[in-house]
Amino acid sequence: MVDAFYRENYPIVYGYLLSLCGDAAQAEELTAETFCRAVEKIGRYDPRYRPSTWLCTIGRNLFYNECRRKQHMTELEAAEHLRVPSAELVYLEKETVAEIWEILKTYSAEHRQVFIMRLEGMPFQQISLALDRSENWARVTYFRIKNKILQEMEGKL
Repeated sequence: MVDAFYRENYPIVYGYLLSLCGDAAQAEELTAETFCRAVEKIGRYDPRYRPSTWLCTIGRNLFYNECRRKQHMTELEAAEHLRVPSAELVYLEKETVAEIWEILKTYSAEHRQVFIMRLEGMPFQQISLALDRSENWARVTYFRIKNKILQEMEGKL
């Protein structure tokens, strides 16, 4: 039962944490710590909510705690090196990728997360679970951001 719980929720939690930190090794560590904390705090779990939402909340808190310990937040504004590889981005030229990241900096952290998670190939359903939003919200947010980026890039041509 624990194994099935882990297998079912691991991709959602790992994908969410990867979108936050942009580092696969750090996301792995945070995901492992998330599940350890969940086992310790299982009594606090409210079954009205999906386990993945609860786990992503634990993971997000762990990530922010780690950032506070390091005295900086590892968000897109502070991490120029952050490049989450995806099939879509691999084929874009470096200048285009840099331009997209510059445009993304103007969006809220939550909106950047939606865009990055989707580029990683995460389904809208998992994005909605990870961010505790509706699937429709995730779809609309992604398409609005994508369209705004395209419009801004066309305006610079």
